[in-house]
Amino acid sequence: MKLEIILSCMHQHNMDIVMQSNIKGDVLIINQCDENKTEEQTFATTDGQSFCARMISTTTRGLSRSRNMAIENARGDILQISDDDEWFEDDYQEKILRAYEQYPQADVILFKIGTTMKNFPDKPYRMGCITFLRSSSWQISFRRERILEKGIRFDEMMGSGTGNGGGEETMFLRSCLDHGLWIHYVPDLIASLNESSTSQWFDGFNEKFFFDRGWATRRFLGWPMAMVYAVEYAVAKRKFLDISIPSAIWNTFKGIFSPKEKPTK
Repeated sequence: MKLEIILSCMHQHNMDIVMQSNIKGDVLIINQCDENKTEEQTFATTDGQSFCARMISTTTRGLSRSRNMAIENARGDILQISDDDEWFEDDYQEKILRAYEQYPQADVILFKIGTTMKNFPDKPYRMGCITFLRSSSWQISFRRERILEKGIRFDEMMGSGTGNGGGEETMFLRSCLDHGLWIHYVPDLIASLNESSTSQWFDGFNEKFFFDRGWATRRFLGWPMAMVYAVEYAVAKRKFLDISIPSAIWNTFKGIFSPKEKPTK
């Protein structure tokens, strides 16, 4: 099996991000900028191992579009999603490939990322229709051939750059489950996040956040479950809210019942 990192970023002028992210194996960079071109460069690790870094610079916009472009142009058998604010562990390749050897039935494997944003168990388990809701995109790896075979892509109406908030990774995992793919979680630390970096779409737990969340959760849960989840989520996040709990729930409901295809902003 061949592993390849697929890294989404913006306005990069060179491939310095490869070393800045401590990437030590093949990587495909999708660089959203103001020109269209493709570059390829060979890097060498400290122990003399060479690997290939490719960069596709594109004038298209949107994180989901970036990741779909990476899926379509990648060469690896196993793809690991990455953003531009990660630092990979020295042994990330061994951990990822070992997990796929250990769980050959797994089509998608999520790993542990060094951040306080998500809390996951310290034991491996198969993820189902509820546990996938707590996932983040940078945890996700998958067998490229299985994703292509099932025609699964990131929803380009969702994610950074659309004006519709996040949730594209959750929709992706829901699509995997709907197509019968096996999703597994393995508590091996493969990377850490720079938590001081700023989000391109999150501006606090305000009215717009909850409206967008309602619209997104209806897409991957359906409106009955989305309504239940709206109440649970608002209560769970009560310490962080910029608005009252009733306002959070009301704005989520407004998002749930907004037009089926919400236009981007």
